[in-house]
Formats: sequence, C-alpha cells, structure tokens
Amino acid sequence: MIKMAKKKKIIIILSIIFALIILTAAALYANLKIFTVNKVLISNKQEIYLMGTFHTGHFNRYANYSIAEMINAISNIEPDAVFIEARENNFEEYGVVDGPIDMCVAYCYCSDNNIPVEMIDYWEIDNDFKPNTTTNERDDRIHKNIMEKLNAYENKKILIICGFGHLNAQTERLIGAGGQKEHIGHKADLFSGRDKDFVYPNLICDVWEARTFFYAHTLPQLVQKDDTLDEDVKAYWMCENNAFYNQQMEYCELFRKNELYTD
Repeated sequence: MIKMAKKKKIIIILSIIFALIILTAAALYANLKIFTVNKVLISNKQEIYLMGTFHTGHFNRYANYSIAEMINAISNIEPDAVFIEARENNFEEYGVVDGPIDMCVAYCYCSDNNIPVEMIDYWEIDNDFKPNTTTNERDDRIHKNIMEKLNAYENKKILIICGFGHLNAQTERLIGAGGQKEHIGHKADLFSGRDKDFVYPNLICDVWEARTFFYAHTLPQLVQKDDTLDEDVKAYWMCENNAFYNQQMEYCELFRKNELYTD
C-alpha cells in the first residue's frame, strides 16, 4: 500500500511537471514575436529598433508570425528610416532588392509610405560560398554598413530589419559600439494592426519579379563568366534556371489575392 501511494504521488508530480512544461511551451509559442524585437539607444540620441524576421517562414501558419504582423510592427514603430537585409550594390547596378521575401515586402511598404530605405547586407560568391548561411565576417560587415548609414540619421528613429539569425549579433555589436539596450514595453502591441483586411504593398509583384529574375538568370550568368570560381560553385548557380523562376513567381499569386499563407 505504501509503495502504491508513493507511485501515485510520483505520477501526480510528474503529471504536474509535464503540464507546466506544456503550458510554458504554449505561452512561449503564443508570444514568440516578442523575442524578435530589440531596442538600442545610441549616444547621439539615435533610437534604434532591431527586428528579426523569418523570411519565407512568415508564410507558414505554424510560425505564428505573419507578414501582416511584420508590417504592423513597422507601422507602429514609426521609424524615420528602415535598414533592410539586402545588398546596396545590386540595387544600384541592377535595380533589384536582392534580400529575402520579407525584405522585399518591407521595401515596398516603405516605398508606399515614403519611408527612406537603406540596404545593409553583405555577402559575395567565392570558392568558400555556402548558401543560406551566415558568418561572423558577414555580421561584422553588416554592422559596419549599419554604422556608416547611421551617420546620415542623427537624432532619428531607425528600424533595422534582418533575419532572426542576425538579431542578437547586430544587437551585441551596437551595444559594443557604445549603445545601451533599452526595455520595450508592451512588445506584443507592436504587432497589432487596426485594419481588418490585409493588403500587400503596391509594388510587391514588380519588386519580387525583378528579384526572382536576378537569381534565376542574371546572377547565374555572372557566376558562369567568373573564371576565379570553382566548377562546384558554378554548378550550384545553374544558368537559365526556369524551374526556380517559376517556383518563386508563385508568390505573386499570393500577393495578388492578398493571402498570407502558403499552407
């Protein structure tokens, strides 16, 4: 009897612990977005928000962080300028926003609302190239670009939008450069919107098509012509990648219908 009582007690305790774990996990999932925004105050009174995004993950319901909520956050923060994860040189030379899909949406939203946009990303194709990865060198170069761009926005509120994988790296680098991390009250409210019906920004299909063409055709052609690159690298960037182009252009159907999710 005593052993049975002990077993029941252990089972009850374990059940309570398991239930608490489930409840904690559910609470964290429901409030996942609040871990994607940081704020740093720079000595010259620059107020800097950093927002980590999920790229294509925003279009999956399970991520619990939609593109609409990302746009709500931009709107609610009310930045004087937005810095996005895209490369300035390709924008200047080819007129393409070469960042991930959420960066293209952010760029178009800012264009519609007359918010200046700066491009801060850095990566290049060499024989050490690994797709969809980041390194300390890349984060260092992104930070350098941020610091250079900030010089044009004294006493302004800046929003830096980057992939979630860059969020802490860039926050730490800003703090290391003399910034002070500040508390953001009611973070969840940043992602709330007033409008019930979501509509994509006006230019999104044009911007996305230009980006898709660049990666499907323009960039592969440039890679094939580069004699410094190994054949393995060139093989990754197939010339005239129509399958990739067609696949990526499916997002435009989503945009036209103002739908948020692919699943």
